[in-house]
Amino acid sequence: MAFYPGRGFSALFFGVLQAAVLSLILLCPGLANALSEVSSSAETAGFMSSVSDTVVVSARALGNTVNPSAAGMITVVDLSEETGNRDLADILGSTAGFQIRRYGGLGFAAVPSLRGSSAAQIRIFIDGLPVDDAQSGAVDLSLLPAERFERAEIHRGVVPGGLGGLGGAGSVNLITRKRTEGLKALVNVGSFGQKGGRLTWGKSSSNGLNSVLLMAHGRRADNNYKYLDNNQTFDNSEDDTTRTRENSWFEEYGFWGKGNLSTRMADLSFVAGFFRKDGGRPGPINYPSPDASVRLDRSDAQLQISMPAQLNISGSTTRVEQFLYDPENQIDDGFGGDIRSLSHDLTGRISWEPTLWTSESSLISSLDLTAGFERRTQWYEQWYGASDDPRRNRETDSFFAALQILALSQKVHVIPAWKYQVNTDDFPALPALPWLPEEEGVEHQRHDVSPSLGLVWEVVPDAWFVEGHVGQSVRIPTWVELFGHRGGIDGNRELQPEEISTADVALVWHPSENSSMRLAAFVAETGEAIVFTQNSPGTSRAQNIGATRNHGLEAEGIFSLPGSLLLQANATVQDPVDDSIQPHLNGKSLPYLSNVEMDLRLSRTLGLWRPWLECSFESEKYRDRANTELIKAEARTLWNAGLGWVLGPELEIFASVINLTNNQSYDIMQFPLPGRTWQMALRVNP
Repeated sequence: MAFYPGRGFSALFFGVLQAAVLSLILLCPGLANALSEVSSSAETAGFMSSVSDTVVVSARALGNTVNPSAAGMITVVDLSEETGNRDLADILGSTAGFQIRRYGGLGFAAVPSLRGSSAAQIRIFIDGLPVDDAQSGAVDLSLLPAERFERAEIHRGVVPGGLGGLGGAGSVNLITRKRTEGLKALVNVGSFGQKGGRLTWGKSSSNGLNSVLLMAHGRRADNNYKYLDNNQTFDNSEDDTTRTRENSWFEEYGFWGKGNLSTRMADLSFVAGFFRKDGGRPGPINYPSPDASVRLDRSDAQLQISMPAQLNISGSTTRVEQFLYDPENQIDDGFGGDIRSLSHDLTGRISWEPTLWTSESSLISSLDLTAGFERRTQWYEQWYGASDDPRRNRETDSFFAALQILALSQKVHVIPAWKYQVNTDDFPALPALPWLPEEEGVEHQRHDVSPSLGLVWEVVPDAWFVEGHVGQSVRIPTWVELFGHRGGIDGNRELQPEEISTADVALVWHPSENSSMRLAAFVAETGEAIVFTQNSPGTSRAQNIGATRNHGLEAEGIFSLPGSLLLQANATVQDPVDDSIQPHLNGKSLPYLSNVEMDLRLSRTLGLWRPWLECSFESEKYRDRANTELIKAEARTLWNAGLGWVLGPELEIFASVINLTNNQSYDIMQFPLPGRTWQMALRVNP
């Protein structure tokens, strides 16, 4: 089945979007005399009182006010004002303890790491229901459009019990947008053919309980940036050549809607969406594939029902279809041509959240319970031309419970949590050679438990807090690790799950309503760590290699300074180490993790103007487990700057330059990143 990505719909989408925004600008009441209002100081003073809470887009989001939580070390990132010039990976990657590994420029694969974890150890949720799949375990953040979400809750170390299922090294819970009134539009443009936008329309009842929100969004980029091809000799500049990245284009669009309905019996929330992404598949620079292309279609729906007696029922369904088209057999996987995969994910959850005890006079002020059951069913199919692999099936039953305890006049908050999971895989491994028969009796079942404990102590009322968390969990091997993948990955049925242990303690300070900071020490260890190692000239195999560990310090804060200045900053100092059973790797630093990372953002309100400046620093890091000096990534500092111009409640303009010093580098070896880029956005709120 040949796949030819088409660009006709996306061109129509962007044309309609631009026309809609221009129409809104002309129809917005008051915009015609916006500039004349600016010239009047008296009118401007009154006008500014109505828009002083406008959030200006930044090149990287550093998190909001720090608040202690017994459920885990949590950082909340506001996504509601994002103008579309950044993807979700770039936004989340600037928070403390969060790293991103990129396989190219905007729109290309970006996988996360938390406190030195693997991507498969991070649970990703949308409104509390899981997204990560059983095939690879890792979630490519570039496939989750930031336009759909209002905020992201990053949980480091402990995954809250109410999210169900086994935990990991941490999680990200993406919260979909709430209701909005009327029609709103945004368009943006940028370097290397980047353009995009979104249209939203919302309506709510007079009491605010019933609402509907609809959205259409899209963006594209050529990504034909220049990069320094060092021929993989990072220590020798004599053979360096400047080239242009080819076949790195992408286009994506989506439609999404959310409705809320309140009745006497229950409150209902329904979400549904469709997302398509087409793009080139350029490959690494030493194995280019200039004619290959990829497509992904994702449709999903979610229903949440809140009933009396604190009973909640929720469910979600997701269908993802992916294509790889390689007409010239440029991708060296031994097959060439078309590859198609289809995956389904069904999740249902029921939870109960009663208050068990309240008292104003006893030692314990209140006891609240969160308990529930979750069933998740996943299946996956893949076709290589006319031949297909065995269908892969996984069923996961999870029981979870968390007790929230408030004691000592509500100065101490304790949450012990417990999760139990039964995991069943049912499909044969791929045979080592295509003509060998498939295995019989292939059902595999596992039983695992994940406990955790969190505490917050209010030492000085509303000012000083101590929080700490400890947890243990497991990460079940993925289907690729257990059963292999055509094109060079052999399955390993003998793999043991990764055993994850985490602990942290933090001091939180709230000097004022708009300022706060957190200083945390953490330890994260993984026993039976799983990595892919080469077992023949053309194949690799997942192995339990022993352990990995990481310990360090995290600092994050936001400070309101004199002169309408706002400072947001975070820093991570860590020591990620490979405790491998392989002697030549034991004690080496884990790859792609810097020992020191810092992000700072300084912004100011100057009348109608919102200037900002950002700095991001990463110390040197190794690109391989052997810590080869010749291919080590040097320390990198990126400077970003921008300006927002608020013309009124109905019109805002943003401009930014990312990577001012044109610092060109490679994140993943053989995948160059773009240098200096510019971006502009126009938002209309009639």
